[in-house]
Amino acid sequence: MILKAIIAVALITGANVASAQQQLNNQSILKMHDAGLGDDLIIAAINAQAGAYTTNTDDLIALKKAGVDDKIITAMVTKGSAVALPPSVLAGPSENPPVAEPVGKPRVFLTSASKGTNAAAARDQSMEMSKDFEQFCPEVRITLNQQAADYTVSLNHIEIGLFIRDNQFQIADHNGDLISHTKEGGSIAGGIKKACGALMANWQTAHPSPPSAPAGVAPPPVVAPSQVPPPPGI
Repeated sequence: MILKAIIAVALITGANVASAQQQLNNQSILKMHDAGLGDDLIIAAINAQAGAYTTNTDDLIALKKAGVDDKIITAMVTKGSAVALPPSVLAGPSENPPVAEPVGKPRVFLTSASKGTNAAAARDQSMEMSKDFEQFCPEVRITLNQQAADYTVSLNHIEIGLFIRDNQFQIADHNGDLISHTKEGGSIAGGIKKACGALMANWQTAHPSPPSAPAGVAPPPVVAPSQVPPPPGI
């Protein structure tokens, strides 16, 4: 018993020195348990010394099969689940305020409905819309995930005969609220240009650019050596 106590005290008191070289782990706990150290002494070592424990299901079962007490396993899980604070939190608030991150491109989801007497009217016009957005509105990003979209642009396309074309556009924000009146008439490309202007104006209103940093003080002018007055007495 005296030898066991000496070993446990050495483990605990030398924790600060040993932790810089080696951390306790599952194998360390098994070695102390196999050496016959008491549960309280092993738990004290766990609490006093840094450790890197793996506590997934298989590891916990292996510890239990090896005869490790539940109290020791609980101490290992608690120690391993402790969340270390990041250095920025430990260092305290910064003297310089954080700089606002630039806002990315708005994501736009496209929908279309097409009807008419021509065979071409059956085409998916969202493909044409996507092509026109890429050409006339590169400030946005087209997405196929409506849940991730900031805006939805809907097209109702009518095509009858060789010359009758009608295109109705609606632009809604991520809440489904229209941000402009329904636009009717003109080509799909023309409607895309108008939709681009409407949604970008709304985007800039909702996400204003951060104010520019104040201009720094201009450095003092450099004086040429010949212009520097001599010190008094010379």
